[in-house]
Amino acid sequence: MLTTLQIKSAKPAERAFKLADTGGLFLLVQPNGSKLWRYKFRLNGVEGLQALGAFPEVSLADARHVHAESRKLVAKGIHPVQARREERESRVQAELHRVKGSFGAVCADWNAATGADLRPATVLQRNREIEKDLTPRFKDRPISKFTRLELTAALKEVEARAPEVARNLRNYLWGIFEYAIDSGLIGDNPVPPVRVLRKRSQENHPALSPDLLGEFLRKLDAIDTIHEQTRIAMLLVVLTACRKAEVTGGKWSEIDLKEAEWEIPADRMKAGRAHWVPLSRQCVTLLQELRALVPEGSVYLFPNRLDPDRPMADRSLNALMERLGFSGDGTPHGMRATFSTHFNAIGASIDVIEHCLAHVPGNRVRAAYNRHAYQAERRDLLQSWADHVDRLRTGLSPRNPTSRKLRPA
Repeated sequence: MLTTLQIKSAKPAERAFKLADTGGLFLLVQPNGSKLWRYKFRLNGVEGLQALGAFPEVSLADARHVHAESRKLVAKGIHPVQARREERESRVQAELHRVKGSFGAVCADWNAATGADLRPATVLQRNREIEKDLTPRFKDRPISKFTRLELTAALKEVEARAPEVARNLRNYLWGIFEYAIDSGLIGDNPVPPVRVLRKRSQENHPALSPDLLGEFLRKLDAIDTIHEQTRIAMLLVVLTACRKAEVTGGKWSEIDLKEAEWEIPADRMKAGRAHWVPLSRQCVTLLQELRALVPEGSVYLFPNRLDPDRPMADRSLNALMERLGFSGDGTPHGMRATFSTHFNAIGASIDVIEHCLAHVPGNRVRAAYNRHAYQAERRDLLQSWADHVDRLRTGLSPRNPTSRKLRPA
């Protein structure tokens, strides 16, 4: 058996040579003077060689200890080199899970990796939905500990309250767990298929009838426990026939009150095409009132009360309709259908109606050229709509019916 003195005294030769210890353990002395521990073994009739480190970093006692552990593995029919490799990989994996393996950490990395190619409004919406329904529940959970059954239950719980949000969350979860797979944290995606959720209703944006629209507006006039900015935002959704996000995410730089027009840029439009909105006299009045309410220097028409650098919360207007008792009858987005139904019923030009709704040709060049098409007709139509909305609100308000009537500018 070797001694430490023999090892230290061994001088390199022209060729490498071995100093045997016991049980297949030996020291390989290289011509360059390095001294390497090796373990020679046979497993299933096949010869193998395991590197155990270099002397003096690995002492004789240390080498014998590792050698003894490896011999035990060989006796059990386990390849020691493969076993050590798997052990190292296991340690690396454990460290990866410790640092990057929580749902919150994976979600943050996925968000950073995918958010750059999305519209800012889209990123804000998904962050808001994740922070409300996923982060509080799963933030500190190891990404490897999720089951399809519990994710299905979580999505069903949200679906009972907000079906569209549940569908969004399922899509986010799928992306998050696919990212975890690509990062080497898990092997399979536990997110349930879309079939676990109810099919989307073809009428997922119910629209108020004319009678209900009038009733809704009168209730909106009467309630005095909401912020005036929220009331104005809802009225602009009604009067402009724009989508909710186009109104609540509006910026003062897009508005020209002198010319009574609103240019919504392409990056804020659903179809990615800029949209010109002629402003009725009532809209101009509302925006003038809003200008006096919003802090000087605000970028947004409706800055978020908690964070002025962000626009109004996405669900503010939906929550307002729910609060007033109209959650099953209509949505802010459904106001566009109410507008369209009214003018189609009285025989207005379909082309003018569709341009007011930003339903323009799919060809981008033609769409850009037609952005201001039917300019005079669209202005007349939206002014006629604003006057019609005024008539729906007149005379039946439970409180002073003229106190909030939209007055011409």
